[in-house]
Amino acid sequence: MTVEREDREDIEEVGDAVEALGIMIEEALKVIYERIGGLHSLVAQMNTGGQGFKEELLELKKEMAKSHEVIRGLENIVSRTESRLVDMQKNISDDEDYSEDIKNDLLIIKRDLQFVRGDLNELLPRKEDMEK
Repeated sequence: MTVEREDREDIEEVGDAVEALGIMIEEALKVIYERIGGLHSLVAQMNTGGQGFKEELLELKKEMAKSHEVIRGLENIVSRTESRLVDMQKNISDDEDYSEDIKNDLLIIKRDLQFVRGDLNELLPRKEDMEK
């Protein structure tokens, strides 16, 4: 079986077309692989960012728990001071002087309130950042 000249030219054209098609497919695959690599990087960054967000949220919860403990302490001091004031009102003639104890309790309350205010000033911007 002899292949005629026209058939050879047709076969060569088909071969050239197949070769050109292979080159186009390789270029398209290269672009696809690059895009997949970009998506992989983006997903990795999102995972890293999500982990950082979780860690920051846990730290914020710890700080809020500390603030809650300070507030409990303040409540106890206020309750004790209130009790002393009530006792003072009942026993005005009593010789025991509660004024120094009350003054000390009020100084403790003031100090703790300053710590709470500082914590809140730090926590509120972080909460706003997390909400964004």
